[in-house]
Amino acid sequence: MYELHHLRGNTYYVDGPTNCGVYVLNEKKEALLFDCGTEEDAPHIYKALDKAGIKITYLVFSHCHADHAGGWEYIYSKTHCKMIASKIERGFFRDPKLDIGFLYGGYPLDEYDGKLMHIDMNDEIYSLDEIPSGVEWFHLPGHHWSMIGIKTSDDVYFVADTLGSIDLVERAHILLIYDVKGYLDSLNFVEGLEEKMVVPSHSEATTNIKPVVEFNRNTIYDIINILLDYLHDEHNCTECASYIFDYFKLKITYNKYMLILSTVRSYLSYLSNSKRIKNYFKDNRLVFINEA
Repeated sequence: MYELHHLRGNTYYVDGPTNCGVYVLNEKKEALLFDCGTEEDAPHIYKALDKAGIKITYLVFSHCHADHAGGWEYIYSKTHCKMIASKIERGFFRDPKLDIGFLYGGYPLDEYDGKLMHIDMNDEIYSLDEIPSGVEWFHLPGHHWSMIGIKTSDDVYFVADTLGSIDLVERAHILLIYDVKGYLDSLNFVEGLEEKMVVPSHSEATTNIKPVVEFNRNTIYDIINILLDYLHDEHNCTECASYIFDYFKLKITYNKYMLILSTVRSYLSYLSNSKRIKNYFKDNRLVFINEA
């Protein structure tokens, strides 16, 4: 773990709980780092690059979650690199309660972990226009508001949290999704990268990404079908989330409940917006039903 791996040309990655991309920009070994892991990961990532003589001059964030950006302060203190993120994600970096409030749907309870999903950052974060030549960025909707991936000039794609490893998905059963349609669109995009080098954040780098894409897509379809079956009787969102916990025998915690409830809301919106279920008010409750 935390080893520097060469992929192609000037493109590398450091493996770990979150795979972090590295693109060497010039002969001075100045480099762009794509994501930096948690605050626990960052010293190991920095050490791996420093050992190879690689100097971080840019730090590009895929999105604001702590497993991708929690190590920013350590990396910045060592390098004073230029930090870059998409417009909406830059907003989430600014307030320690913004993402928790977004997921919770209001001002959060004290019991929720304030370090779960986001970073409190006061240093300058630049726009995507500042990404140096040799690297292109692209939107990856679905997991979070404005997540991005990058492609290097070596034709290597870093696709962030577009999908999880088969092992991760089997253990978690349901991953955090903000936009189900966007997530499926991103999976289709990544599937189209067959035979190219693809590096997900939480799965192995591979030139055969299709089986992992198919597993993630089928898992989403399974959850859709579970909800459709449950909604042959009318239920509200909270009842649907409780059913998911029971169905997969998940251990409930404040954080887990918040993430799954938010994700179930996204599934219900997707199904209702695509006219596969109906929603209406009954007894001052917003309920959903599958009348098919």
